[in-house]
Amino acid sequence: MKDKKVYCPTCERMVLPRRKNFDHKYHELIFFFVCLTFGLGYIIYLILKYKKKKDTCPYCERKLNLETPLKAPP
Repeated sequence: MKDKKVYCPTCERMVLPRRKNFDHKYHELIFFFVCLTFGLGYIIYLILKYKKKKDTCPYCERKLNLETPLKAPP
């Protein structure tokens, strides 16, 4: 699945899926948690970040179906 492009119907082009970012409202909470735990929270942040699947379009943030990907129109 590495470097596999998938068709995004919203953008109408082939894209490399990526992980969805955390919502902006959680950035302050994550920063506070990292400071509160003297950096151990950063390890938890990395675990949560890389546990997510790469199934989001990098341009429109639409969730892509990787099990049955759409074919690009000719």
